[in-house]
Amino acid sequence: MRIRGLLLAVVGLWACGAMAMGRAPAPPEGATSLDLIARAVSAGEIDPDTATLYRVFAVVGDERLPQRFRGDVPIRDGTPVLREARSRFPRLRPDVQEALRPYLFPKEKR
Repeated sequence: MRIRGLLLAVVGLWACGAMAMGRAPAPPEGATSLDLIARAVSAGEIDPDTATLYRVFAVVGDERLPQRFRGDVPIRDGTPVLREARSRFPRLRPDVQEALRPYLFPKEKR
């Protein structure tokens, strides 16, 4: 615990020093697949159902995720994505439901 606290203090001091010198700490380069999908929804390029499908594909590593939505920063935790998809499942288009069923309800018989 002490090492973690010390590390956080050092990083905090570095960030404060960079801001005091007129520079903000650089954000990590790149974007996650979730970021790229969110941008496409905002731009009206894909609909919310397709976005849900692509988010799950990104989290589970499904090869059907289009190349343009493959981010170069790893997704830290896919649990929220899967929970949201499962809660939206009854309202998704039938084709999206069919594609997501094995990931959201793996023990369900077909």
